[in-house]
Amino acid sequence: MGLKENLQNESVSTLPCREAILIQPETSVRQAAQILQSKKLGCAVVVDAEGKPMGIFTERTLIKLLLQQPHDLDKIPVREHLETEWFCVRNSDSISAVLDLVQKRDARFVCELDEHGKVIGLTGQKGLSEYIADHFPEQVMVQRIGGQPGMENREGA
Repeated sequence: MGLKENLQNESVSTLPCREAILIQPETSVRQAAQILQSKKLGCAVVVDAEGKPMGIFTERTLIKLLLQQPHDLDKIPVREHLETEWFCVRNSDSISAVLDLVQKRDARFVCELDEHGKVIGLTGQKGLSEYIADHFPEQVMVQRIGGQPGMENREGA
């Protein structure tokens, strides 16, 4: 199969997936910021009591709050500042569903859900890139930023 066929026929479960940061809606913005920093991730999935996603809290929202209300971060729960547009796919959906979200909706992170609607992890731009590099290395040509284009074929043995 080629790349296009793989993206249409393989499921999201074959994409590399990062562990998602799961937080409760009552978590303060300051606590969320500390968690994001410690885990080195740009978003946290806010889940309800059943572990189902309600939305995401991102570093973009955090920066806005830092500029607007820097002294109130301990008092503000993340549920008041969830991203208005966030994306989830089931692990049984085709990879093309993730590709569509990344291309057409400018999604960086896509939440992967199991058959019960609970969070498995995060994929998205990075997951797609890693999948393509692993499965189709001959179609990926790496070039250093600011460098000269490299050779398309390897030299030597």
